[in-house]
Amino acid sequence: MNDLEKMRHTLSHVLAAAVREMYPDAKFGIGPAIDNGFYYDIDFGKAKISDADLAKIEKKMRGIAKRNLKMAKRTVSRSEALKWAKDNKQDYKVELINDLPENEEVTFYDLGDVFTDLCKGPHAKDTSDLGVFKLDHIAGAYWRGDEKREMLTRIYGLAFATKEELDAYEKKQAEAKERDHRKIGAKLDLFCFSNLVGSGLPLFTPRGTILRDLLNDFAQSYRIERGYQKVCISHIANIDLYKTSGHYEKFPEMLQFVSQESGDHLALKPVSCPHHSQIFASSPRSYKDLPIKYLETTMVYRDERKGELGGLSRVRAITQDDSHVFCTEDQVGDIFGELIESAKDLYAKIDMKLKLRLSFRDDKDGYIGTPEMWQKAESSIKNMADKFKMDYFIGEGEAAMYGPKMDFMAVDAIGREWQLATVQLDYALPTRFKLEYTDADGSKKTPIMIHCALIGSIERFMSVYLEHTAGWLPMWCAPENVRILTVNDKVMDYVGKITSILDQTELNDVLPHNKIRYSVDDSADSLGKKIKRATDLKIPCVIIVGPKDAESDNVSIRLRDFEEKVKLIKLSEFLKKLK
Repeated sequence: MNDLEKMRHTLSHVLAAAVREMYPDAKFGIGPAIDNGFYYDIDFGKAKISDADLAKIEKKMRGIAKRNLKMAKRTVSRSEALKWAKDNKQDYKVELINDLPENEEVTFYDLGDVFTDLCKGPHAKDTSDLGVFKLDHIAGAYWRGDEKREMLTRIYGLAFATKEELDAYEKKQAEAKERDHRKIGAKLDLFCFSNLVGSGLPLFTPRGTILRDLLNDFAQSYRIERGYQKVCISHIANIDLYKTSGHYEKFPEMLQFVSQESGDHLALKPVSCPHHSQIFASSPRSYKDLPIKYLETTMVYRDERKGELGGLSRVRAITQDDSHVFCTEDQVGDIFGELIESAKDLYAKIDMKLKLRLSFRDDKDGYIGTPEMWQKAESSIKNMADKFKMDYFIGEGEAAMYGPKMDFMAVDAIGREWQLATVQLDYALPTRFKLEYTDADGSKKTPIMIHCALIGSIERFMSVYLEHTAGWLPMWCAPENVRILTVNDKVMDYVGKITSILDQTELNDVLPHNKIRYSVDDSADSLGKKIKRATDLKIPCVIIVGPKDAESDNVSIRLRDFEEKVKLIKLSEFLKKLK
């Protein structure tokens, strides 16, 4: 833990100390350091607090910090720790102590003589220099992330080494708030939610569906040109499929069961890879057939916790641009090379820089396959990253259940990183499903499986891309590329001439056969109202047609590139400018 993390962790204790002085009956959960500061989960009992109370809590924190209190670590016996927790009526700490492994030491940190807390540390030496901090907001948090447990109050704080860093972070947060995809989605009429349909189940409007389809076609076009073939699978399956794959054992919370009077035990599919494995298994395979490449855009279902749902960024019905390759050991490098180049090109075209994370396993018991399989797969992934001369960092504990991954982290317009594209190497599932092919010498061998999504969840990608563009979608994927505004009804013949040109035009730079999508606003409203409607929908190109335009064969256009000024262009030059 670096000095900044230690400082933030110490501030969580200062926050708890301030709350304890102001609310003596408060019971404390956990209070870690996080990327931008710290938080503490607290049960205030009958007391009710809101964001309006943060100023006085923060003032109390500053008073405590000014006393230059030392942070002192103490190791105690389990019985001493439990006695302390029970004497202080800290029920959540009792639970945490009881859940500690038998061989793990129990440590406390004393904040001077002001506050004592169960904690592993580490911390700053004292409170003399805790950087620049402020309390940010309050949220609800279920104890230990369990919706069936108590709802605690989570107080978030921001903490940075300097005021300049804090100011920069708050500026970025303000910008992020303005770019919130939920606001943009509503304003652009792209998607909505219904309590009757259910939480985390978005409904896409006609405009939103156009955007979804274009983004999916864009992502899948890279694989279609590489010989991937489309397949189609069901939305439910026998749970034995997921028992064989290991998902039932490792992630039972992912499964949503379907009641069947027939006695079949079915579940909504949480993933598509086991299904695709069975298409491979349906016929005898030869080494000459490999690689076999399947692609499918399909919806999968995850029983996400209600408190973690948020717009399109986390949903329960997830549409994936999925693909799976079954290949030999010798073919792995070429397959990875194709997918790496595809990811690089795709994100360059949408103006997002990429970073690479090699996602490896940790020591937790959430994986399938043998240690030898994992060592071989992780070594192979690292060698490929080196071969393609890619800068990367390693994320331990970020691997998929069945194998390590290359996760591409896309950087948006305000510097935030999002894990979107992923390529995964899998030795485990083919073995579990007993997949095989006949090699050149007649022997039976197990294929290797490569999983890939170039944009991942289409819903989540849409949330990121809307915020990246602030809703100003480029011409190729804007649900409505062009809107024609008439000054009066005397120009309709000329409007017909313009629309006949648009009908015959495709925008093929990013996606082949991408027709121009336009509408005509010939309402009796003023031109100002028409312009406002088009601007609110962030339509990339607005054409204003008046009698003088018709007489001179011109079009008056407003493009975002022109900083919303109107420019007069000859109709013969119009399509060139549009492209």
